[in-house]
Amino acid sequence: MREWATLSLCSLALLACSEHDAHEHAADSTGEQLYGLHCAGCHQGAGEGEFLKGVPPVRYTTLTYQQMVDHILGHARIEDSRMPTFSQMPRAEAEAIAVYVRQRLALF
Repeated sequence: MREWATLSLCSLALLACSEHDAHEHAADSTGEQLYGLHCAGCHQGAGEGEFLKGVPPVRYTTLTYQQMVDHILGHARIEDSRMPTFSQMPRAEAEAIAVYVRQRLALF
């Protein structure tokens, strides 16, 4: 029974960071809104990440804008990254998220 509960909790955690995007948001969503929908579930609202869960903070990212867009879309994966790819996400949305992170969250 305990194993079943653990498996259920792990499944829910994976779904929370799911790469599947139903695109149930407005086409003109801002980078902040898109970050909230796609990224904040794992990286947290202020980009601080979750160290104990192995989720890096985006606040301290050294990725360039282009590297970040490619990473979100899954074109340039960082080795041993557990982040899901958002290969079905329109490039414009990935770009909006990258702009938001670089301009509003990143400390570098």
